[in-house]
Amino acid sequence: MRKNADGSIGKTWIDYDSFTEADADAALNLRQDIRLVNNIISLGVQHFFNLIDAGKIDPKNLDWLVAHYSSEYFKKPIVALLEKGGLEIPEEKWFTNLHTKGNTGSASIFIMLEELLNEKELQAGKEIICMVPESGRFITTFMKLKVIAPAAEKKQPGIDEADAILAPDIRIEGNPTQEWLVRQLVDTWVDFETHLRKVPVIQKIYNGTITLDDYKLLLLNLRQQVIDGSQWIARAASNVSMEYFDIRSSFISHSRDEHRDYQILEKNYINCGGNREDLYTGEKNIGSEALSAFMFQKASQPNPFDLLGGMFIIEGLGNRIAGNWGRAIKDLLDLNEDQVSFFTYHETSDSNDNHFERFENALKSDLLTMDMARRIVKTAKVVARLYRMQLEEIGNY
Repeated sequence: MRKNADGSIGKTWIDYDSFTEADADAALNLRQDIRLVNNIISLGVQHFFNLIDAGKIDPKNLDWLVAHYSSEYFKKPIVALLEKGGLEIPEEKWFTNLHTKGNTGSASIFIMLEELLNEKELQAGKEIICMVPESGRFITTFMKLKVIAPAAEKKQPGIDEADAILAPDIRIEGNPTQEWLVRQLVDTWVDFETHLRKVPVIQKIYNGTITLDDYKLLLLNLRQQVIDGSQWIARAASNVSMEYFDIRSSFISHSRDEHRDYQILEKNYINCGGNREDLYTGEKNIGSEALSAFMFQKASQPNPFDLLGGMFIIEGLGNRIAGNWGRAIKDLLDLNEDQVSFFTYHETSDSNDNHFERFENALKSDLLTMDMARRIVKTAKVVARLYRMQLEEIGNY
């Protein structure tokens, strides 16, 4: 459209008899009233001062001002208005690439940040204020960024995401059914641990951002399921027939080893400042409900040997991963051993008590037919998914 000299709206392209006539009169061209653009300068500076007054920007901590402006023409009045408001930003703190890249529009702020990162020696803790104006509707947006040290320079411990994913070792005797089962379990484990690292609370352990409140919530949610662990194992043992006496004994021994685990967890929780009453009044979250229900349902079946698949996942978690979590949390939150021992204990306990040796002995028995192997694998897959769900649903009761 065209504007008349008095500022009123003149003809638009739809007022012409044809597109050809509108085009010939330049009515189809996009225009900007440059006389109004100057308004964005005062609005932008006003917004900047409002952010200062609100305590969101501290000029004393401003190390870089990355400002997008389409022409050097605009910088002088911006500086003048800032000075009138009692704020002088030294020239060396301004960063622009207008003179080398020109006006790159909406991409400007990203290009400037990339150049600032690569061309200047940024120090950890420094603050960068970005100013992005939009002259179409006179909007100015500010971003405040803080420089952090590269990952290699961080002192914060966490866990290396690049650590190899290795399934628990299983020693077998070369039986084709055993070999097939182990291959399937290893594949299930790799899928389980890969997805486990993406669960929000576990991601925080790996990237070093977990808080004490996150950790206490993790313990509180795990406790409600852990307390059921020895119970479903004991129920499974009671449903194993006497012809499999050795395996039944292994189940009973395993239940004995597990039945005090929740007490270690409770002590860790209380030592971290958790409320004892919360432990006894807490509910299982949605994932824990599903996991416990599945385990008890399986344990109630005659000769529930397919639960070996669930034990492979849960014991593997304690044997392979829990210790790493415990040590990382201890370092990240500056905790004592008696605040993380539930995790670190499992790493040594599950190894010293030969939990996997019992698992291996069961796999070497006559019960391992191909049909049973398939059932063990399916149970392992279900338990892996439900255990992840338990961690995904933390706090969702």
